[in-house]
Amino acid sequence: MELFFKDEAVVLKKTQVGDTDLSILVFMKNTGKENIYIPKGQLIKSFFPSVSEPFNWFKGVFFRKKGKVFIKEVEQFQNLAFPISKDINRFYTGAFILSSFNRYVFFNDEKLFIFLKKTIYYLTKIEDFEIFKLNFLAKLIYLSGIYPQLDECVHCRKKINKKNFGGISVQKAGCLCKKCSADKGSFLDFDDVLDLKKLQNVSFKNLEKVKLKHPKRLVFFLEDYLSKKM
Repeated sequence: MELFFKDEAVVLKKTQVGDTDLSILVFMKNTGKENIYIPKGQLIKSFFPSVSEPFNWFKGVFFRKKGKVFIKEVEQFQNLAFPISKDINRFYTGAFILSSFNRYVFFNDEKLFIFLKKTIYYLTKIEDFEIFKLNFLAKLIYLSGIYPQLDECVHCRKKINKKNFGGISVQKAGCLCKKCSADKGSFLDFDDVLDLKKLQNVSFKNLEKVKLKHPKRLVFFLEDYLSKKM
């Protein structure tokens, strides 16, 4: 029995199956992560090779048969892979985004789909790839519900300010005051805390207007944080 449904998807990964077929890993708006099987998808006469490229977005009719998902009809399609692939730094940033999303997102969530779709779209327009990568990490952590506590000490609940800031604990998922922190020094300073707060709310349109003091070490911190908290 075939079960038909409408949805939209962003392609995370493409895999060749045998000599003619394709399998694509997508994140869908309603059903989350799915593997879609495309019979004869490698053939030039098929429309689906263009749709199946990583970074691309499409909307259409799908169906399930014997535990597999297939494409019945593509209603809308946006080729985001082409502009991303023309710039090596843009491509590497995009590859990092898709790989991280695939690695850390396990459940279906419409907010995460919208976030991924916007991320790939704005990746075709921005020029500051380090800030964009940092924003992606911050938003992914925030939407996953594990953003570090930045306003108060996670141990004593005292409000954190520049004078009493003792550091950020990955293990405890937030800031510690000097009294509660066992570390004499901190990898991040209070300016980094303020920048992490900015990243919670900044829009994609205004991202390149945001001034951050130490974006490289924030990227390092958030990558480490994400790998240990997810």
